[in-house]
Amino acid sequence: MTARPTSPRGARHRLGQVLDYLPNRVIPALMALIVWLVAGSANLQVVALFTDATGPLALYGPTVLLAVAAVCLFAIRSGTDNRASLAADVVLFALPVAIMALRPPWSDAVGPVWGVALISVVQLFAMFLLLPRRDWDNEYAMQRLFGMTIGVFIVLYVLLSWDGVGFARFMGSLSLFAVFLGLLMVALSILRRWRRTAWVVAAAVVVSMVFFEFQHEAVYRNRVPVNADNYASADPFALWLFDRADADYYRRNRMPYPVILAASEGGGGYAMAHSYAFLSKMTERCPNFAQHLFALVGVSGGQVGNTLYQANLAPTNPAQVSQCGDDAVSDHAEYLATDHLSPLLGHLMFVEIPRKLLFLGAAAKGRTRALLESLNRTTANYAGVPDVAYSDHFWERSPEGGAIAYQLNGKPALVSVTANVQTGNRFVFSPFAFETLAETSWEFFQGSGDMQTGTHTLVEPDLGSVTLASASFPWVTPSLRFTMRRGFNQFFDADPNDLPVDGTDLTGAAVEHAVNLVDGGYFENSGAETLSEIMASISHETGTYLQRARINQGAGLHWYGANDDYAHRAFASVDGCDSLEARAVPFMQDGVDWGPCEMPFFVVTVLIRNTPQRPQSGAPQSFLRDPVTTLLQARSARGELAIATLEERRCGFGESCALTLDTVGSGDPNPQIYAGMFQSLVDSAAQELPLGWNMPRPKVAAIGDWVVPRAEVCAQFEGFEGATDFETPYSENALHPKALDLLVKRNCSHLRQMAKFFDATQMAKALEWRP
Repeated sequence: MTARPTSPRGARHRLGQVLDYLPNRVIPALMALIVWLVAGSANLQVVALFTDATGPLALYGPTVLLAVAAVCLFAIRSGTDNRASLAADVVLFALPVAIMALRPPWSDAVGPVWGVALISVVQLFAMFLLLPRRDWDNEYAMQRLFGMTIGVFIVLYVLLSWDGVGFARFMGSLSLFAVFLGLLMVALSILRRWRRTAWVVAAAVVVSMVFFEFQHEAVYRNRVPVNADNYASADPFALWLFDRADADYYRRNRMPYPVILAASEGGGGYAMAHSYAFLSKMTERCPNFAQHLFALVGVSGGQVGNTLYQANLAPTNPAQVSQCGDDAVSDHAEYLATDHLSPLLGHLMFVEIPRKLLFLGAAAKGRTRALLESLNRTTANYAGVPDVAYSDHFWERSPEGGAIAYQLNGKPALVSVTANVQTGNRFVFSPFAFETLAETSWEFFQGSGDMQTGTHTLVEPDLGSVTLASASFPWVTPSLRFTMRRGFNQFFDADPNDLPVDGTDLTGAAVEHAVNLVDGGYFENSGAETLSEIMASISHETGTYLQRARINQGAGLHWYGANDDYAHRAFASVDGCDSLEARAVPFMQDGVDWGPCEMPFFVVTVLIRNTPQRPQSGAPQSFLRDPVTTLLQARSARGELAIATLEERRCGFGESCALTLDTVGSGDPNPQIYAGMFQSLVDSAAQELPLGWNMPRPKVAAIGDWVVPRAEVCAQFEGFEGATDFETPYSENALHPKALDLLVKRNCSHLRQMAKFFDATQMAKALEWRP
């Protein structure tokens, strides 16, 4: 018996059913696609959110929220009720939860899968109960569900505005994303039925996105009011250098005084953890390390780590030099693994987006401040970013005032590298001036505040704004706007030919100009270019000195630009000194003589950075990705070029004396000491380090373990013929991961050599190799 052919009318009817079904299922299909893309993303931050999930809320919260959203969508579904469409609906609406069960790399291979499977069963049972009914045509039910959706948004808006850090961390990034996605899909599904309302909402969204922009302004703080005649000061580097209390140790051993400049590369959360872990562990192992640290240059996450390190550092300037210890026992993993991503996402999705769509203007606290608040909400043992004017992290007002109101506070300077959106150039914040090709804060904010009276208030952005401007990477965190405002001042703002001849004051309009700043990594991600400019400025042969004032010498010692109580502890006696001078020593050597009024110094540079990634050969072309990839790779290449420029400034053009030198070519067992160029490395690819603001604790612990390795780890390289050969692996049987063999070997070698700057005997032995 032969089968009857399908009639054209029956085929058209079935095709019509399919074509009617598919448009009505675009929203649940879109929801499943978004969940698929997120759950299966290769992005290391997304992967870390799943692999680091441990608590019940982190494991099952996102899945429960997606299941609830899917049930709501199922209850208001539209379309036909034939068996085929119902079967397709069951599969389609259950798909997001199934994806969450099977696709992500969960921290536990069994527990989450079975837990999510149970959630899926409950969802299917709820959908079974809803099979006989469908509320698509029930206007009251649709209004009620839409009202509940808006109500949940409002509740979350209130909670995240009230406690944007604690509540966001309680929810977690995945749960926040799941509830936002679910609410959005339910709202879109309901608006699809209300066509006119949907067009109005769509028009409002377009207008708000195109024409209504939030202006994210930096926060400003007043400095202590000072008189106009004591705004300036002596060279900050001279004040810092000539007051080093341990200088006598180097004078007695005829060594130049080591001045350390460090640059922390950008890289989001892992760069923050790297810079903080390295600097804090070096400070713990080498008690005099922070005393010799003059400036910390930072980009993006590296600047955040620098700032947190400086905030948690006590001022130190001991007269005794102590040798470096074997280990740093402090564990900062819990502190550095704090979740800073959830507050960012919560504020973006439930505060900024609703306010933008409703044309309410920017919230009093933007995403940047939400991140700053999260950085400051840590365990009791750690300090947050100080709430001070930027320069006051380095300067402090003398309690007695005096001719020069501000003195150094005993901590290293924080130099923040940003990028100017309008010009594309570097914009550098620094509490001291130096020769640079970048735009600078000391020029931009000159005279900011009330300049119309003899006593005026200096106004600066706060330290938090400066720090996070360097880490503002749109669209994750917005650009920051910095505005300089000051009252009219005839000496600054008027043509000298326009000044009244009778000596009366000239008045005019207030002066205001602004700049929008973003992550310094857009221009150059290593910070090496700024570091090399600072090195060149302080090493200039006429750049560092203090001149004796010839006024009122009977009342005590006076130096131009310094208060009367300036200690100059680097010199036992300054009798007979008309000036105190610093002399830069180009290469490390022993037998350096100190004059009675002269202090030789040697600049030591430390690059805290990621291992340079080898480019892939023969990668496939991509019409969409190639322009973006080129821009990102060019940024990395500029960083490598800046490091090469730093080496040339240190060693001379064409010389290879520092970063890549090893015993294969030179035979020197301490090759970095001669030029004073060191590195602390991580390998973001081999260590699978996320770029975002939520670092898993095991990843943070691994960073701390290998950037300043334990003594037993470094001991395995002692006596090894290739201890400074950073291309030949050490051994198959090592105390560190095989993939990090060369990295750990290099970090151990550089750590061992840096420690010699605090041990004159060991340094003398190291320099015997050099002629």
